[in-house]
Amino acid sequence: MNSIKLEALQKPCPRCGNRFECGAAIHQCACFSIKLSLQTKEFIRENYDDCLCISCLNELNLQNPE
Repeated sequence: MNSIKLEALQKPCPRCGNRFECGAAIHQCACFSIKLSLQTKEFIRENYDDCLCISCLNELNLQNPE
């Protein structure tokens, strides 16, 4: 029996360029614990095609409070 090992991906943040570990594909990402405002979610959806690092998510969330 073959077992598939799922791992978080190392990728660059499209906003700041820093590398971070994205675990969205394995449903274990640090970003899942961040509550983003509706304005922040909309801004990210309109401006980025990929995941952002935790630092950028927190920074954007502070700029767009609910």
